[in-house]
Amino acid sequence: MSYIDKAIIVAANTFHHYLVAPGRYVKELGDVEFHRRHLDMCGGVFWDIVPMGRRDLPWKHPEINSGYFYVSKPVGKVKYWIEIEYIKRWKELDLNKVKEYIPEPRLSYLQHYWDKCKIYYAILIREIRDLKPERELSDFRLATNNESVRRVQNYAIVLDPGWR
Repeated sequence: MSYIDKAIIVAANTFHHYLVAPGRYVKELGDVEFHRRHLDMCGGVFWDIVPMGRRDLPWKHPEINSGYFYVSKPVGKVKYWIEIEYIKRWKELDLNKVKEYIPEPRLSYLQHYWDKCKIYYAILIREIRDLKPERELSDFRLATNNESVRRVQNYAIVLDPGWR
């Protein structure tokens, strides 16, 4: 197996209820299929991830243009490949210019909790494909030390095996 580049593995959890407005919780923020429908309608969709340690730092891997969704429960498999246009902090974007790519529940929490989430990394996704066959996390190797991935709660940077 030859590794060409880095990729990101993003955890998706369709069973978690996410707070998107005072008193409003939704599951859609962790639902890849919900995001794929938005992408199909609009040509792109944003997902976001919390920076390690919740630190306000620019994204360090601008070369990453592909990734994978790990569906944690109940599947426990890497089920999707994604094509990424870019990853930036929300505060670096003009939300009015990219609003069409932001699904309503995500836009809701951006509006209600801007101070908290403006440092989150916004991932503009241009394609979501089913990964066939689905993969185990351990099939991927961390970019930092080449060890097998054991766990992904938020995201992990891996050596991209080129699976599409």
